[in-house]
Amino acid sequence: MKVHNFAVIGVGGRGGDWVKELSRNQEVKLLAVMDIDEKRVKKVAEECGATPYLDAEEMFQQEKLDGVVIATPHYMHAPYTVMAAEHDVNVISEKPMAITLQQCDEMIIACRKHAVKLAIGFQHRFNPTHQYIYDAARGAKGELGTIGRVTDWQCVTRHYRGDLYYLSSSPVDPKTGVKAGPWRGRWSTEGAGILINQAVHELDLFQWMVGPLRSLSAHAATISKEHALIEVEDTVAVSFESLAGAVGTMIFTSSNKKSEKNKFVVHGTEGYVEEIDGMVTMDTRYKNEEDYEVPFTQPARQNVLENFIDAVDKDTEPMVPGEEGRKAIEVIRAILKSVETDQAVYFPVKDSSSFPTVINVYRDKPFEF
Repeated sequence: MKVHNFAVIGVGGRGGDWVKELSRNQEVKLLAVMDIDEKRVKKVAEECGATPYLDAEEMFQQEKLDGVVIATPHYMHAPYTVMAAEHDVNVISEKPMAITLQQCDEMIIACRKHAVKLAIGFQHRFNPTHQYIYDAARGAKGELGTIGRVTDWQCVTRHYRGDLYYLSSSPVDPKTGVKAGPWRGRWSTEGAGILINQAVHELDLFQWMVGPLRSLSAHAATISKEHALIEVEDTVAVSFESLAGAVGTMIFTSSNKKSEKNKFVVHGTEGYVEEIDGMVTMDTRYKNEEDYEVPFTQPARQNVLENFIDAVDKDTEPMVPGEEGRKAIEVIRAILKSVETDQAVYFPVKDSSSFPTVINVYRDKPFEF
């Protein structure tokens, strides 16, 4: 069995999860961990037996790596990916891929130029429930049948986040020229709010499931009193039209402490499939619930890491390469552009580095702690 030498950049939060996953995988040797927080990176390195670094360039020069996981704040995904590619190191970038389309393109071009693999951490595509719905919506043939031509879809997801989620997030890297402060809740470092940190998964899944999009129109605001001190949105409503003529609506919010279960449903001319909180709760192609229950366990080698290792070893594309990861960012940038211009936005999106000013209900009047 071939062992692949890996490193992790950004070991707090999701990066800490990656350290654990890499440490227990027999196909991986975790050689190095890098973070700008010296105390944190030394502690993590001691626990996992890796070498700690405070500088990524030094790490790439000192270590012979096959792959690196980038789990930093969003705005650093692109520069670290480009750096890794220039050192001929394959990359897994956590979601979101980046905060602008320009950054996504920089990542794709660098990795293609240096012939290294780039995978984006959209682990929900590997979920058997989502693959089941994909097969139904895309008209796959066989025992699953088809719901026919997709006519419409709806999605409502609520991911509550309190004020401390934003205000206690890690400080930005002072070397990058970004003003001091926590990275979450800011356009320049997070890139958006609910859209890019939580709803990015649903946006990725739906553009994957229902096919290419033609246009969208969106509204967004910051409504929760707990979010009065952030720049980004916490509530969004979007109307979509696909290239195939289907229409859909999606609502996302991080404002609700108590709410209904997350739900999405895809309707076709021959029936519909519904998911509530990760479970298929209706598939009208079948008469009995037992027929559409999804009892699947995760197939072997069907997760981001093992799929990535196979792509490196067999010189194939990972399930979510950079070009696929870019699509969710294109949808997010289209939504933000629609909010900014109060108009429909058509695909492909002509992006810029600008960000909208969203209505902040509590910033419009004196805020009391």
